[in-house]
This record gives sequence, structure tokens and C-alpha cells, in this order.
Amino acid sequence: MRKQTAFGILHKSAWTDALNSILESQERRAVAQDFMPNCLYYGDCLDWMREWEADCVDLIYLDPPFNSNANYNVLFGAKGDGKAQYRAFNDTWHWDDAAAERYAKFENAPARPAHDAMVGLRRIIGRCGMLAYLTYMAERLEEMSRLLKPTGSIYLHCDPYASHYLKIVMDAVFGERHFQNELVWYYSGGGASKKRFARKHDTIFFYTKSNRWTFNVDEVRVPYKWTKGQRRADGSERDYEKGKLPDDVIALNSIMPWASEHTGYPTQKPLKLLERIVKASSNEGDLVLDPFCGCGTAVDAARRLKRRWAGIDISSFAIDLVRKRLKDESIPIKGIPADLESARKLAREKPFEFESWAVTRLPGFAPNTKQVADGGVDGRGMLFDQPDDWDSRLALAQVKGGKFSASALRDFIGVVNNDKAAIGRFITLEPVGSADARSRAAEQGTIAVRGQSYRRLSLWSIDDYFNNRPCPLPPMTNPYTGKLMQQGLF
Repeated sequence: MRKQTAFGILHKSAWTDALNSILESQERRAVAQDFMPNCLYYGDCLDWMREWEADCVDLIYLDPPFNSNANYNVLFGAKGDGKAQYRAFNDTWHWDDAAAERYAKFENAPARPAHDAMVGLRRIIGRCGMLAYLTYMAERLEEMSRLLKPTGSIYLHCDPYASHYLKIVMDAVFGERHFQNELVWYYSGGGASKKRFARKHDTIFFYTKSNRWTFNVDEVRVPYKWTKGQRRADGSERDYEKGKLPDDVIALNSIMPWASEHTGYPTQKPLKLLERIVKASSNEGDLVLDPFCGCGTAVDAARRLKRRWAGIDISSFAIDLVRKRLKDESIPIKGIPADLESARKLAREKPFEFESWAVTRLPGFAPNTKQVADGGVDGRGMLFDQPDDWDSRLALAQVKGGKFSASALRDFIGVVNNDKAAIGRFITLEPVGSADARSRAAEQGTIAVRGQSYRRLSLWSIDDYFNNRPCPLPPMTNPYTGKLMQQGLF
């Protein structure tokens, strides 16, 4: 059956989607009280934002994956030669079943803000990796629009690979009449090219929720280059103290490895850049949200400027990094297990997220981004020192969130030996009680680092983690900086 509406002819499936959307909205309102400011949230930002009450955020800054086909790699060579790689995160999207399902939800729901944009973009670029990325972004941007107060602002940070497409989506979700600026962040450093002009900028789209918004222009005035008291041609003095009105080009150096604020996170942005945005578009006590908080630059800026804040990231390593950066272990974290029972719940409901979190309980290990057919490897790391009696510095980990399986341990031992890894760590929820399993692990022998002996293969559990029984490890390399990892960081 079809029905004529202001949106045209709707199929029955569209009405079903619309009804489900209404029910989801009712469910969101029922759990909205779970939102807590000045808190870090672990998981997909879409899941968290759907739980929060509408019109509650004053400023949103997001620096999402760019779909730039760039892999931010940390190298783990078997002999330190860089042949084996771990991808810190893969900034590439593919058209798959999940992307097709996301697109279908837009196609079948003409009342959704991004419907026309998604259908139009599909006709232009087809079903491809870029469309997969844009459907991912569109469903999250719709939630961000719902969360913004009528006087709120949003800044979307992107690069030239997807900026023109993202502006179409932003126009659809927030309205082209609410577009305020295309800011250019110009940075020095980096490479050059003899085939084209050197790429030295990112784009930041500034939109508002309505025709009323906060903009503290005096907070972001730019100092004049001349000194106080210099006269204009007409004899009047220039006000050097106040500075000139800001324009849409922000010239700031990118983060150098020797900078005090450098964390080693692959796409870290300068603190001064985020401070300028937070000062301009929020006031003290306002709520600032970063749904892709990464190493926490926006959160850091909001905190320094006495704003309330919330940061979300799908990487447990990033969440730990933000807490370390802010030097405050008391900051609450939602979504990350606080005890064994909540770890069981995460393993049962979101096994991939559990694996990533469990791997990063071992200092120096980073989760494998390939979550299926991973060859029995859920995490990788690299010893900081070359073992005295082993050619490789490679470290591997596997996580099992269910019951212990002798066959899984046997397979992991095979992977460790085939890859000639220096060490392997088999992580389970509960301690492994099998004497045969402990014996098989011990049979893999030991390695010596700085004259100290370590088992090549160890069994370790999340129960051990919560009971402060650390897993014995040689000195490890920080997977994001290449520097010596502080043991017991997490």
C-alpha cells in the first residue's frame, strides 16, 4: 500500500522505518538521564548519542576519520625491519553489507534530513567506499543535530578528499542557511610535491543550529603585527591591545614530535586551534562534545577554559590516552568495564570491543583492526629491546571472551611459533585452571631481555587485571610513539 504525503509517495517499508524511528526516540528519552558531563565514553558515538536528551549540547567539534585512504601505521617487524605492520587505525572505507544497510535506511525514509543528500550522492558516485563513509557520517551528524541546543554550533574538521561531499551532507542536516564559515587551518611542515601544489591545509566547516548562536569575537581577535601607538594615515592610533577581527584562515603549526603537547596519536591537532574554536563558540559552563575525541585535544581545551565536556571514542587506547593526558585518573569512564561482571557483559554483547579493550590492558599492545579471519591474532606489540637469545622483537596476543578452549590455545601457539614472535600472551576472562594448558604454555620456553628471563607464552586473565596481578612483560615499545612504554600504564 502507498500513501500520498507532503514528502511524496511512501512505500510501506518507509512507514515501518518512520515508526521505528519514533519508537527509538521514545526509548532515547527514557534513558536520557544516563548522560554525565566531564566524562569519557567508550564505544561508537552513535550508540551513546542516541541515549542522550535532545537540545543539551552547546558546541560540537568533531575530527572524524577522513576517508583519505591513509593508513596510520606503527611498524612491528619480526627483526625490527618494518616488514610486518600494525595499523593504528585504518582510514579507509569499503562498500559492504553494513554500508548497504545504512544506505537503505536513508533511501526508505524520505523524512530523514539526509535522505535527499544520500540518494543524490548515490546517483553521482555510485555504491562505493566514499558513499559507505558518507552514510556512516550522515547518521551520526543527524544525531549531533538533535543534541545541539537551538543556540548551538558545530565544527566539522575534514580534509580535501571528502570535504566537498561532507558539505552536501552538512547542508542537508543543518540547512545551508545555517552555514557560517569554511575555515582553513593552514600548517607548515610536512612534505612537498613537484607534480602539484603542496597540500598544507585542512578544512573546518562551521554550522549553527539556528539563526541565533554564540560567537565571542573579542575572545579570538588576532593581535596586530605592529606595535601599540603606531599611527594610522589619518593620525589616529591603532588599538593593538584589542586586535583585529578574526578571518577564516588559521595559521598554526602542526604538532612536532618534540612539542610538549605531543602524544604520538597519528592525527593530533594543536591545542591552540581547539582553544580558538571553544573560546569563539561557547561560554564558561557550556557543554562541549567531541564524538571522535582521539587523544583528547578538544576535551583538554574545554577543560582548560572552564567548560563542561564529554568525549567519545571507539578506541579504548584513545580513552586511556586522554585520561593520561589530562593527568586525572578520577575522570569517570562509561562503557569500559569496571569489574569482572561488566567485562563479562561487554564480552557477551560486544565481543570485538571487548577484544580491543582486553588487548590494551597489556602495556605496549595495540588491537588488531582486522576483526575476522585475523589468523588468531587480536593484538600486536614490540619489545623495546632486542632479546639476548631471540631474533625477533614481535609480541602477539589473543583474547577469548568465552570459555577456555584447549584447541584455541594450541592454534595460538602455532601462530606465535610460525611468526617467530618473541612472546605471546593468551588472554581469557577467568584464570585458566587446566594443568595441561599451563604445561603447554611452559613448553614454549623463555627469552632473556637485559639478562632477565621471561616466558615466551603466558596465560593471563581479566580477573588477574582487576585483582592487580600484572602480566609479566619485558620492556615494551609504545605502539603510537615508538618510545619506551611505562609498565602498568593502564
